Amino acid sequence: MKKVALAVIASLLITSCGSFNESSPSSSQLYVPSDCTTTKILKALPDSIPNPKFIDTPWEPAEGTDLYASLNAGGLACSYGIQEAEIGVTVLWAPDDETLFQSRVSTWTESKQVKTDLPKIDEEQAFVLSEGDENSVERHIWAINLLISGVWIQVNATFLQTIDEAIPLIEAAIDSLQNDSEHAAANISGCYAATLGNDLLILKLDQKDRNLVFANISYLWSEKDQSNGQMVASYRNGILTGVYEFKSQGVSSMRELFFKGDKTGFKPGVGPIEIKEGYEQLKRPLQIKWDENVNYEPSNKCS
Repeated sequence: MKKVALAVIASLLITSCGSFNESSPSSSQLYVPSDCTTTKILKALPDSIPNPKFIDTPWEPAEGTDLYASLNAGGLACSYGIQEAEIGVTVLWAPDDETLFQSRVSTWTESKQVKTDLPKIDEEQAFVLSEGDENSVERHIWAINLLISGVWIQVNATFLQTIDEAIPLIEAAIDSLQNDSEHAAANISGCYAATLGNDLLILKLDQKDRNLVFANISYLWSEKDQSNGQMVASYRNGILTGVYEFKSQGVSSMRELFFKGDKTGFKPGVGPIEIKEGYEQLKRPLQIKWDENVNYEPSNKCS
């Protein structure tokens, strides 16, 4: 997962002097959402699912899957419904970058997904995985993939019998895309600093047009070894996380980090640690607590 994210970030940074910074996005440009709790999906679920909830899922997708591809492109994956009854819907959003959707088509067709023209939706392409005869009560719509406005959207549901039943969910997924002002309001790019006595902790973030963030991080301790390095991170549902690659006293190391917050500030996460894959990681299942004594606030100290 980390290698793919690094490649995406590198591509974004290379092009940042062109399309990302110098040219203003068109008024019709749409962005993937960054927070599952603010999408329109819950309100679009049918009355047959009483009191549905957002199901906070710690995704750890296998390489080669749609979930892996969408998250590593800076997308978002959200599940909603009744977890105990295993009834609900999972929606993926991912920026297409003119190649991602098409790269998945062969996998979908191999799994019997059929190219479809969705009613009421002005999509560029759509593929549907269904089971059973169209006129049978035993029919089931398992998954819908569509490309619209430069974004790949996937809807997976346990309760859909027809395409028409899926349209409200698809429309809600499209309505959940961010416009320019919403994207700017959620973007966390900037400098954040925490001061602890004579110690200074720096978090400089650069977020482009998706839920991937490049971070420069410094721990400027006054009485112990200092460190400085970078982190390619994901930012979803208010959580910034990635692997911090740094040098301290000339020695290169890596450490998994978590921060919770938004453009008003961040708090670091702490929890049980284990050495896995050669570096420090928080144990799974995560048992994170947010350190109330360390407040990264907007600052001009990054320079």
